[in-house]
Amino acid sequence: MEKNKIAAAPLFLTPEQAAGRSGIGINTIRRLMESGELSHITIGNRKLTSLWDLREFYERSKTPVS
Repeated sequence: MEKNKIAAAPLFLTPEQAAGRSGIGINTIRRLMESGELSHITIGNRKLTSLWDLREFYERSKTPVS
């Protein structure tokens, strides 16, 4: 019998993957990366972000409840 396997999330996400996880459009993800609002790393000509970076962007961007 096979042991329970936990699917590991990738450490880094492409703009397409980040858009799918966050609900933010791909072009918006790319624009946020280019402007420096969304942290990312560059490997070759690929820009990658992480779920942690998406969460930090959300925390900085949300409107406080009045």
